[in-house]
Amino acid sequence: MSQPVLEQLREQTRPAHLALEAQPLLKRLLSTRLTEIEYGQLLQSMLAFYQTLESKLIPATAALLERHPDPDYRYLPRVPLLANDCRVLGCASPGLIQPPMELRLEGSGAYLIGALYVIEGSTQGGRFIAKHLAQTLGLNENSGASFFNIHQWNNSWVAFRSWLSTELERNYQDDTRSIIEGANMTFSTLHTHLDQWQLFADGR
Repeated sequence: MSQPVLEQLREQTRPAHLALEAQPLLKRLLSTRLTEIEYGQLLQSMLAFYQTLESKLIPATAALLERHPDPDYRYLPRVPLLANDCRVLGCASPGLIQPPMELRLEGSGAYLIGALYVIEGSTQGGRFIAKHLAQTLGLNENSGASFFNIHQWNNSWVAFRSWLSTELERNYQDDTRSIIEGANMTFSTLHTHLDQWQLFADGR
């Protein structure tokens, strides 16, 4: 019996996942010495990333749902949350850096599924970050941390896992390698973007 795709994703994306967690901007996010300025820089970088990503991700996900309907899963756009957090903290994105989007989100849907695995899975880490932001900077979903508190009103990770393990796994059982490639590419693309943003932030 073949290994479930969710287990394969966890195992085969672990190196890229751990590398992203060690990226200096994200690592600083969980520091007890995190400042509001540093947090604002991270928000700006994530806003730039999602603005580019979601221009492709949202229509591609809608098309995937048309082909493989699911009663529970819906993608919740992150850009409005990040833009609002930036406004609340007074750190509107300068928009000077666009991330190098290498993801192929059209076509069969396999790469898209991998990307969604990364994006939806990140909400679980967001739980710990949200708690840390509340303790360190006194921020909550209404004062500049709505992006990291998305789990409070959106259960998309549970719905996505169910969708992936049933309908999608049946229809993409021959595309598991591409799904994993899409996930790893999402991790590495965000990592590269944050590295570039850090160089920009350190030099301005």
